[in-house]
Amino acid sequence: MGYQKEIAKLIVKQKADYILALKGHHSGLQGELEAWWHKCQREGFTADNFDEHTTIDSGHGRIETRRCQQVLVNKSWLNNKYQWVGLKSIIKVTSDVHEKTTGKETTETRWYISSLDLNAEQALSSVRNHWQVESMHWVLEMTFREDESRIRKGRGPLAFNVMRKIAMTLFKQDQTKRASIAAKKKMAGLDDEYRSTLLESGIKMR
Repeated sequence: MGYQKEIAKLIVKQKADYILALKGHHSGLQGELEAWWHKCQREGFTADNFDEHTTIDSGHGRIETRRCQQVLVNKSWLNNKYQWVGLKSIIKVTSDVHEKTTGKETTETRWYISSLDLNAEQALSSVRNHWQVESMHWVLEMTFREDESRIRKGRGPLAFNVMRKIAMTLFKQDQTKRASIAAKKKMAGLDDEYRSTLLESGIKMR
């Protein structure tokens, strides 16, 4: 948490804003902020301290409803050890997913701290962009085993990082196979025809 506080300081110093996800090592801070949230809720949210935005997306066999709620923080109410430079608001994003084929319903809630003023639509857009970056890094690490690569000299790591990202893009946009990226990666390694199809689609993309 101390390291992330320093990052927040640098971001604010550069006159930019931050949205930082609260995870397990932030349990104390999250508890404080949830308590503040419930206090505001009991007293009644107002247009001065609360904003909300909802989106509904359909694709890949599921419907996802994202509800972003944002509350301004009174920093004087927080314990000193939970004071962050530039902290202005708490963001709560609830994602409800309905799987069309199975009818399965799942709900996930994530909490964030931010230096942004009230604008739930902007906050949700920023969070979604962050999810996309996280998703890409997860695929590179888990499917392409990038962290295990022993290529370390010169421009090798950068060159192979670019090639992995190209491969990931080709797998994602491929519509000829209904399979995960990991499965497509295996198929491409074993099937010359499928590999040619992927490379040809890459040429057409240009």
